[in-house]
Amino acid sequence: MSLFLTTADYGLQIRAELRELLTDGNDALLDQSATAAQAEMESYLRGRYDCEAIFAATGSNRNAQLVMYLADMALYHLHSRQNPRNVPQIRQDRYDQAISWLKMARKGELSVGLPTLPALNPDGTPNPASILPRGGSRPKQNNTY
Repeated sequence: MSLFLTTADYGLQIRAELRELLTDGNDALLDQSATAAQAEMESYLRGRYDCEAIFAATGSNRNAQLVMYLADMALYHLHSRQNPRNVPQIRQDRYDQAISWLKMARKGELSVGLPTLPALNPDGTPNPASILPRGGSRPKQNNTY
């Protein structure tokens, strides 16, 4: 799995000095938390969106909102590494917001601007991953006499 996030992507969420404290100056920890957060994010998006295309994008071709939420998730994991019982409230809130956004994106409640899975495989057969289950029933009937 190649890294989707760069060190510069954390600039809006955390100051460089704090990032250094969280990682003990070891950027490998930053990469590990980003990889874990990306795998978690993919688990939410995989059923509806083309994760290979999404996370293969680089630079300004990446979805800015996705980059922000992925950085939030990675920072949450870094904070949990330091002290799992005392994660700052802002990190917890932003992580919860990212998960909520991912759940709504998975359900199709948001227009997130991400590439969806193709309806057909390259061989022309239907792609079962792109077929979303639909639920519903007939309107309730009032059968009083």
